[in-house]
Amino acid sequence: MKKIIYIVLGLALAALVAIVALVSLIDPNQFKPQLAEQVRKNTGRELVMEGDIGWRFWPSLGLSFERVALRNPAGFAEPDLVRVAQGEASVALLPLLSHRLDIGEVTLNGAHLFIQTKADGSSNLTDLVKDERKAAPANEAASASPADAATPWQVSLKGVSLEQASALVQDDRNGLVSRLERLDLTLGQLTLGQWVPVTLAAKGARGDLLFDIKGQAEIKLAQDEKESELKGLALSGSLGAPGQRLDAFNLKADRVALGEWSSLTLSLNGAQGEAAKPTLAGSLEGTLKAKVDQSLQLVEVSDAVLSAKLDGESLPRAPLSLKLAGFARAELDKQTVTLSNLVMGAEDLLLSGNGTVRLGAVPNVDFDLKGNKLDLDAWLGQPQGAKPAAATAAAPAPAASSGAAKGTLSSAEPDLSALKKVDLAGELQLDGLKVKGLDLSAVDLQLALNGGQLTLKRFVAGVAGGKVSAEGAVDARQQPASYRVHKQIQGVEIRPLLQTLAQNDKLEGKGDLEIQVQGRGFSEQALRSQMQGTVSLKLSDGALHGINLAQMIREARATLTGKGAEQVKEVRKTDFSDLSARFLIANGIASSNDIQLAAPALRVKGQGQTALVPETLDFLFLTSVVESSKGQGGKTVDELKDITIPVRIGGHWQAPSYQLDVKALLSNNKVLEEKARKEAERGLKKLLGDKADDEGIKGAADQLLKGLFK
Repeated sequence: MKKIIYIVLGLALAALVAIVALVSLIDPNQFKPQLAEQVRKNTGRELVMEGDIGWRFWPSLGLSFERVALRNPAGFAEPDLVRVAQGEASVALLPLLSHRLDIGEVTLNGAHLFIQTKADGSSNLTDLVKDERKAAPANEAASASPADAATPWQVSLKGVSLEQASALVQDDRNGLVSRLERLDLTLGQLTLGQWVPVTLAAKGARGDLLFDIKGQAEIKLAQDEKESELKGLALSGSLGAPGQRLDAFNLKADRVALGEWSSLTLSLNGAQGEAAKPTLAGSLEGTLKAKVDQSLQLVEVSDAVLSAKLDGESLPRAPLSLKLAGFARAELDKQTVTLSNLVMGAEDLLLSGNGTVRLGAVPNVDFDLKGNKLDLDAWLGQPQGAKPAAATAAAPAPAASSGAAKGTLSSAEPDLSALKKVDLAGELQLDGLKVKGLDLSAVDLQLALNGGQLTLKRFVAGVAGGKVSAEGAVDARQQPASYRVHKQIQGVEIRPLLQTLAQNDKLEGKGDLEIQVQGRGFSEQALRSQMQGTVSLKLSDGALHGINLAQMIREARATLTGKGAEQVKEVRKTDFSDLSARFLIANGIASSNDIQLAAPALRVKGQGQTALVPETLDFLFLTSVVESSKGQGGKTVDELKDITIPVRIGGHWQAPSYQLDVKALLSNNKVLEEKARKEAERGLKKLLGDKADDEGIKGAADQLLKGLFK
């Protein structure tokens, strides 16, 4: 046992003596010229080592050095490409006996990197790494020099560790400056075909963008750099810019290699706006597979499943949950991204389909999407409009004064410049759409946008028991923008449509509506004053609410007979079998001379106009009694057969007024005029007696009677 101990102690003593001898005999500063020469051959740059290279004995045998720098060519803002304040490296002992300097991990403290790109595009990295195939082999170079006739030293490096490193990247072409305030990097020996661990932590800024990143991976270098690989990649950190920030992100990849699929997992959360009260905040997480081809021109994404949660006052509704799944293919050389088998979810909205994006000065987007019901009012935060109460027998409210309901109309034109920033064409089909309180079904929309001109090629949907179809265009290439619309509504129940869109329930019935208008300007003022076109209406089996023509006929009868009308409490409503009208819209006025209504026992013809800006009404309806005592009004209206009864409608859209025009009633009916003339003559005879036959008095009476009917 003692012999074994003595042997071990002897070997240890011999090793110690050998170390002392080697350290005493070998001066590491002798490697300076060789290291500088190797750097010059490989980079063409000067390596400056101002401090001495010394031996380090703890925690392992190694070398230490100070103030080392790799120079820049002349003409750059800083003299050094790289400089190191302090460094140390472990050294294998036995290889020194064979003139091999096997350096372990090199630790650099306070390293600084400076990269500059000048305005002409030249950089201090240009020609930094020379082509080894053109460089002379080290042993040939050594044998060519008489000074190196002895056996040359072979130098190898197993790894590099950077501590508290910094960097400055300056681009004079655009004035962008990137600063790396701190970098900690550990890199193993870069040997071709071998997996080497890498860890890093970096903190700095690129322009206004602040970043703090940590990561680790293993890298395997190949002779062809495009065949190099990463595995076990894990990156995390944060990003920040004025007004927006990415508080935390995590990215993991099992493998990253050109031409091979990689499985990625990512998560992030961030916010936009002030830190105390962000306008938008949210998180995103998901998985996907990605592949980049060897030519770096094709990027493919498969099996993407992403979900996000957003909140903030800038959203149309909050909080908001989003989901996305599908495939993508990006052809970088063609600047084209193709999206397929997309499934997009936003709360209760679900869309699926395909799309293509072509990048450029003006991006071009093609899409074909299908979805379930979209409640656009909920998305836009539109309150449900209050529906007016059904008309009753109570008298209508007084007409609103001109402009009172709406106030002053705005003349400000909307900003449509966004229509010039993208071109698109596509089709959207929805099971349902709710907009401005109106429920549409089976929506089919096809549109195109090109150079600021938006064309609605097709719009078809079910509405109010019928169908609506439309086509039109908006031209934003000029200001104010112009528009044209052709809309057809067939077989709809008109009353719920008016209740929803205009908060008006005065008209009831089922039928067709055709609108064909055009104009220039989208301000409230321009839409009403500059619109031109026509509106045609045909309804059947309906009613006019707020007016009872039969009651007005009874009032007319009472007027003619001199008897008071019987006061009967009736609903202010006039039933009709058919109603048709055609309006001409021009200069802020919608006018018509062709309004016809067929009701039981009645026929109505009307004409007049409505002013679109003050929303006032001025219509005259001429009502005639036909031969029927079974319809609305019964027997009492039969007595007025062949008599035309005028009714004036005035006031405001929201509170129209209805009035019997007595003067017109008397002046436009020959039967009534003759009857009234005879009654007036009898009255004068009774009043004047024999004087009634006097020619002068008879002439004065004729003039008086004529005045009654004018």
